[in-house]
Amino acid sequence: MKTILAATDFSDVADNAVDYASAFAVFAKARLILFNGYAIPVPVSSDVPIVTIPFDELEAESMKQLKALEKKLTNKHPGLEIELVSRAGFVADEILKVQEEKKTWLTVMGITGAGRAAALFGSNATTLQKLSESPIIIVPKNAKFSIPGKIALAADFRSIIPDKVVDKFKEMVRLFKCKIAVFDVLRTTELVSYTKAAAEVNLENSLGDLKHSFFFPSGDDPVAETNDFIDRNNIDMLVMIPHNYSFITKLFHRSVTKKMALHTHIPLLSIHE
Repeated sequence: MKTILAATDFSDVADNAVDYASAFAVFAKARLILFNGYAIPVPVSSDVPIVTIPFDELEAESMKQLKALEKKLTNKHPGLEIELVSRAGFVADEILKVQEEKKTWLTVMGITGAGRAAALFGSNATTLQKLSESPIIIVPKNAKFSIPGKIALAADFRSIIPDKVVDKFKEMVRLFKCKIAVFDVLRTTELVSYTKAAAEVNLENSLGDLKHSFFFPSGDDPVAETNDFIDRNNIDMLVMIPHNYSFITKLFHRSVTKKMALHTHIPLLSIHE
């Protein structure tokens, strides 16, 4: 059985992402892991007394909120298998550990729609996109789960996409039985290289049995072009493949992430190389 990991800090943004993850789990016939990470109190030398919450109280409160969330989800989705995981430490590090321990198929996190990530989902989300072996879906603030009719794959084709990444992408496409729109993010000022041409041909061959089309930008602003493409083509989910020195690296630079989150209302699926 597939396992979906939903990370939460119990904020409204996180609650929405958990709702998305639970609906996805029901659709995919997967089990759900609800994860909460919390910081370990560190005593600081000071002349002013500081009240710290005991470790066991933090752990108990974390599990209490997870159980309340579990009850809410099982009432909504009877039969959904849910496991609760509460960990102390750095959130991104603990999520990576849980992914490895539980062999997660997918991780779901939330992000605001106004360029401001919630406490859990700011730097942790972008860090996990670079390090996670498990594909990650980042859910905008108001996005709800629905079966995508069309998925856009944004690619810069600076190198051939590894087979294992393409296979994960194709698995998702077959699950949804959706169409694929491959969006080439080459700037109009860039020249087409042999490497790029070879990467495009390789992907074309890999997607041969799936319904897909290739599209090309007309401008030089990758983020604006991507947002415009999403709106014009009724895209339900954007797929990105982070790798070094690529469009995706630029896309997830802090200032660009804010712009993307502000204008994108669809889930972002990241499949790391």
